[in-house]
Amino acid sequence: MTRRSLFTFTIFPGVLWCLLAVGYFRANGLFTDSVGLAFTITFLIGHIFLFAGVTGLLCLPFSFIGPRTLQAACVGWGSVGSLFLTVDSVVFAQYRFHINRAMLELFLGPARQDIFVFPTAMWLLVAAGILGVIVLETGLVYAAKRKPLSHKAIALISGLWLLCFLTFNGLYAWGRFKQISSVISQRKALPLAYPMSANRRLAKWGFTPGRNSYQTPGKGALDYPLNPLSCQTAKPDTNILLVLVDAWRADVLNAEVMPRLSARLTNPGMTTFTQHLSGGNSTAGGVFSLFYGLPHSYWDDFTGQNRPPLLLSQPLQAGYAPAIFASSKLNSPAFNRNIFATVENLRLGSSGNTPWQRDEEAVLGFENFLQTRNPKQPFFGFIFLDAPHGYSYPPEAKKFTPAKEINYLLLTNATDPLPYWNQYQNSVYFVDQLIERVWQALAQHGLLKNTLVVITADHGQELNDSHRNFWGHNSNFTDYQTHVPLLVYDPARPTATRADYRTTHYDIATTLLRRVFGCQNPPQDYTIGYDLFDPTPQPFSIFAGYEEKAVRMGDVILVFNHFDAFSQYGPHLEPVTARTDANTLKEALKTFSRFYK
Repeated sequence: MTRRSLFTFTIFPGVLWCLLAVGYFRANGLFTDSVGLAFTITFLIGHIFLFAGVTGLLCLPFSFIGPRTLQAACVGWGSVGSLFLTVDSVVFAQYRFHINRAMLELFLGPARQDIFVFPTAMWLLVAAGILGVIVLETGLVYAAKRKPLSHKAIALISGLWLLCFLTFNGLYAWGRFKQISSVISQRKALPLAYPMSANRRLAKWGFTPGRNSYQTPGKGALDYPLNPLSCQTAKPDTNILLVLVDAWRADVLNAEVMPRLSARLTNPGMTTFTQHLSGGNSTAGGVFSLFYGLPHSYWDDFTGQNRPPLLLSQPLQAGYAPAIFASSKLNSPAFNRNIFATVENLRLGSSGNTPWQRDEEAVLGFENFLQTRNPKQPFFGFIFLDAPHGYSYPPEAKKFTPAKEINYLLLTNATDPLPYWNQYQNSVYFVDQLIERVWQALAQHGLLKNTLVVITADHGQELNDSHRNFWGHNSNFTDYQTHVPLLVYDPARPTATRADYRTTHYDIATTLLRRVFGCQNPPQDYTIGYDLFDPTPQPFSIFAGYEEKAVRMGDVILVFNHFDAFSQYGPHLEPVTARTDANTLKEALKTFSRFYK
C-alpha cells in the first residue's frame, strides 16, 4: 500500500462518514434559509473530512515501516473513527449531546455497571457491529490499493475540502457575531466541532454586532455563602431523612403503580407537591441542586474545593449522625468529593448484581442503622434507590405486561414504547415496596413523631413521550425529564395537604435550613430557592445539565448552550413562539453567577 493509496483510503470513509453525519443534522433540526443551509453543507463536508484527514495522518507514520503495517493501521484507525461516529450518532439522536468527558467518566468509572445496564442482546449487537466495521474498513483498504486516485484528483479534492473548511468557519464567525440563530445553533450538531470566532476582530473592523440580551454573566472566584450563616445554636431534636429515587417520573405516583405510597398521601403531616421540578435532567444535576440549592453549573467549584452543602454541614455541626445509604456508587458522579466530602467512613454504595438487589441492600443498611443508633442523637439520613434508572426489579414485582429489557441501539422514533414503559412501571412498583419498608422501620422505632421525611427523585425518565426519539434523560428539559414527585412528611403539621403551585429542588435546602435549623439569613445568601410552603408564584425556574442550561418561565423553556445560542420549546417539547420578558430572563441568568466574586 502506497502513500497515494493512503490518501485514497481517507476519502472512502470520509464519504461514508458524511452520509452518517446527515443524521446529526436531522436530529438537531434542518435550516432552509440560505445562510443556514450553506453552513450545513460546508460544515458537514469540511468538518467530517477533517476527521478523515486526521485518520490519514495517524496512519502515515506506519508507511515508513512497510505496506502491510500501513494496511493494518488503516483498518485499525478507520475502524476507530467509524465506531466513534456510529456510537456518537446514536447518543446524539437520543440525547442531543455528543460523547463527552462527563459521560466517559461515568462509563469508565467505578459505577459503570450500576449506571449502564444493558441486556445481553445489546452487547451481542455491539460485537456484531464492531466486526462488521472491521470488515468494511478492510474492504475500503483493498479498494484504495486497487484504484488509487490520480494526483490531479487528489489536488481537486483537497482544494474543495479547504474551501468548505474555510467557508463554514467564516460563516460561523459571522453568524456568531451577528447572532444568526440558524448558524450558531448548528455548532453542536457535529462532535468535537470548534468553529472560528472573530467577534473582537469584526468589531474592530467597524461591523455592528447582533444584539444578544440573553448572554450568561461570566464567572469568577466562588463566594458562598454571601454572608455567614446565622442559625439556631441549640441541637435540634428533629431527624431528617431524604429518600431519593433515580429516574422517578411524577405521573407514576398513582394507586396502580405505587399503591402503598399513594395510600400515605392522606396521612397527617404529609404534603404532596404536584408541580415540583428538579434542578436538572441528570443525576449529578438533580442531586446537586437538591443539596446545595444551586444549579449544577457550580459543580466544578464545589468539587474542586471538597466543599459540602450547608444542608449537610449544618446538621453535622449540630451533632447529627450521618446515615448515608446509596444503591449505586457515590463516587461516580463524585458526590464523595462535594456533597459528602466531610462524612467520615462514607459508605460509597451497596452490594448486589442488579440495581434492585443493591436497592434492597441500601434499605437493609438503613434498617440496621435504626436498630443500632444512639437514640439520643438525631440523624441525617439519605437513601438513594436506583431500580427505575436500570428498569430493574425482581420477578415477583412483574405486574405490568408485556415488558422487556430496553435495547438502546434498536430504539427509533417508530419503536413501540409500551413494553419498555411496563418494564419501567414494574421497577417503580418494586421501589414502592422498599419505601414502605422504610416507613415501617421508622414507625417501629417510634421515629415518625420526630422525623421529617422528604421523598423525591433526581430527575424524570422519558420514553419517547415527545415523539422526537428521546429515551431516558439528560437530553431535554421537558416535564418528562424534570417533573418529579415531591412528598414532605412533617410531624409538626396536623393534616395532609396538597400544594398545586410550582416548586423546585432549590427550595428543599432552603426549607430545611430555615424550618429545622432556624437559619435566619435571607435565602438569597446561600441558595436560589425559596420556602416550599410559600405559595407565592416565582418568575422563573432554572435547570442545568452537562452540556446545556435552561430557564423556564411559565410553560416556556429557553435552553442555552456553551455559546449562548438558545432554543425555545414548551413543557412537552412543543414549539413555542411566545415572546419572553427580557428583564426576567436577564435576572434568571444572573443566578448562574450570583455566588461568584
